[in-house]
Amino acid sequence: MKLSNVILTATLVYKVLAGCFSESLGYNCCKGCDIILTDDYGSWGVENNDWCGINDSCNGSSAACWSLPDYPCCTGNEVVYTDSDGDWGYENNQWCGIAKKDENDEKESDKNDSCWSLPEYKCCSEGIESIFEDSIASTKPSTTVTDPIYNKNRKQSPYPEAKDGCGSWALIDNVCCAEYCDNEDSTQGCSTCGGHGSPHCKVVDSFACRSGDRGYDFHEIPTEFHYSRSTHFGITVAGACGFGLYQVCGKNLKYTGEFAKLCDAFCKAYPSLCQDPEGLTYRGNFAAPQGNYYTQFWGILEGDQDNYLSCGECFEVYKTKEDGTDYKPGEEGYTPPVLLSVIDSCPCSANGKWCCGSEWDQCQEVNNFKYGCPVPKDSIHLDLSDVAMARLQSGTPDGHMPAGVIPNKYRRVPCPRLGNMYIWLRQNASPYWFSFTVVNSAGFGGIAILEAKNDEGKWVKLIRDPNYTMARPQERFGTWATPQDSGPYNLPIDIRLTDGSGITIVAEEAIKSFTPPADALRDYYYIDIGVNFPEIPMPE
Repeated sequence: MKLSNVILTATLVYKVLAGCFSESLGYNCCKGCDIILTDDYGSWGVENNDWCGINDSCNGSSAACWSLPDYPCCTGNEVVYTDSDGDWGYENNQWCGIAKKDENDEKESDKNDSCWSLPEYKCCSEGIESIFEDSIASTKPSTTVTDPIYNKNRKQSPYPEAKDGCGSWALIDNVCCAEYCDNEDSTQGCSTCGGHGSPHCKVVDSFACRSGDRGYDFHEIPTEFHYSRSTHFGITVAGACGFGLYQVCGKNLKYTGEFAKLCDAFCKAYPSLCQDPEGLTYRGNFAAPQGNYYTQFWGILEGDQDNYLSCGECFEVYKTKEDGTDYKPGEEGYTPPVLLSVIDSCPCSANGKWCCGSEWDQCQEVNNFKYGCPVPKDSIHLDLSDVAMARLQSGTPDGHMPAGVIPNKYRRVPCPRLGNMYIWLRQNASPYWFSFTVVNSAGFGGIAILEAKNDEGKWVKLIRDPNYTMARPQERFGTWATPQDSGPYNLPIDIRLTDGSGITIVAEEAIKSFTPPADALRDYYYIDIGVNFPEIPMPE
């Protein structure tokens, strides 16, 4: 989402006599006068990785520049790149525009005209002798640190030859896919019509079983409504995203047995991770979308397949009537919508009945409501937690669920900002290898790029856990890990996070220890990294 949208979607304008205008909008006043963005409310800056309002006492000491709103304004004047738009600088790990000078001012010399090596390599000082030349050209500045060979026009490569079998599933285009009997209303596999290879045994299109080609570039959150249906799959701490107890536990949830003990300890240790936003139910609500939404390919990111996971994205889900129309508040059957987060995958290969998507899922016996099967074009199936399903059917997290599948309408929405982001650091971390997942991300929700700074001071892009079968991309695990031989990373370790909208923030000294404290919850060592992405207002 563009930076301006964090501010521009506010609905009311407040002015105050003391302090600055932003305090009544829920943002602090800036201590400095560096303007990043100006809108109808006033001028905005960013301090401590959050928006703040420029005080009137600054009197416009830092003028807005031509690069807004797509790129911030530079606070300095060092030119590292020039194109037809103007002069570019590079500050705080991102590109920025340098305010154009008055026509009467003397222009800078050409010495800073084309420092093409940023951000991967520093620019040489003036007078340094060239010792090597190659064909690498400068590229258009980006709001994030991305490699120029990866761009939004790049398409997903064919999958490599499958080395492992698919068990009871079929292999098509080198991915494991679901089968069904074309002479029956609904089947999971072909055991009832002669098995694999029989005349009535059909394989769904490989599109349903690989990474979804759902976006090639950073983008805003698409908040339009879609109609679909939902099933439910219980409670789990072993979702593909690797979030553990996050989103399973909540202060208003009542589990029994081992879950009750774990969640009580978790909520005591991490209260903000068990908190609901005001007026909404959130904790305990999670979903596993169909596999080719869970796993995606984005051309702008590194990798030829499976390079973006929708882990952490948020959805608002309503139960509808059987004909797809809305219940009205107070009407019999009405329940409030739920806000939920993606923590798992529903792969087509393992659940062909529900999770293969439009035209390919095999759930034809569900014919009692309009938006049933197949799922409508451009919609996805959401397999819900029992808590979310109970809330949609009975209005309470532990209520009755008489239906195994319900019609719904849903939309992507910004994730709430409930404290800081946390990382769940895995065991056996060391300066030469560590792995973790990121939870509680506000705004876009999904993390697109994650980097850590090594001992050489270089930002190294972490990789998604590579230990998965390429023929089953929809089962890819969501943890991030350091690449082989990229260390050491001695403590404390800074990390840099870029979300799916292209906003980048830095968490300084995010990892201060590889060893959990003595009172930490066993096997669940979550670390507060001190920052979060800016909050984005919920759509109306």
